[in-house]
Amino acid sequence: MLSGVVDLVVAVVVTGLEVAALALLWFRESLKAWAAHGRSVPGGTRRLVVVLVVGSVLPGLAAAGFFEADLKAAAVSQALVASVLGSLLVLGLVTEVGQWFSRGRRKRGAQR
Repeated sequence: MLSGVVDLVVAVVVTGLEVAALALLWFRESLKAWAAHGRSVPGGTRRLVVVLVVGSVLPGLAAAGFFEADLKAAAVSQALVASVLGSLLVLGLVTEVGQWFSRGRRKRGAQR
């Protein structure tokens, strides 16, 4: 019984800390965009990619560690966080590549 409670508490606390850190990062990046009056903030995409890569790898490693420590709920919550952040990374990269291709086509069309 006690190990189940510890498992749930660890899962809630660790996931809550990750969500709070991501919310703080999002708020900080939003402030930068607001200060730039809606213009593009230099390095914003690079910072987002780094955060999403690290944010999906570290919970994945934590999930493996929690699974080895027999904390199943914490392992599942970390695996879900890792999969969500990994999915966001893939979607963001696909969007960036699509924008990059469309910018290239517009430049080539303007040169003709």
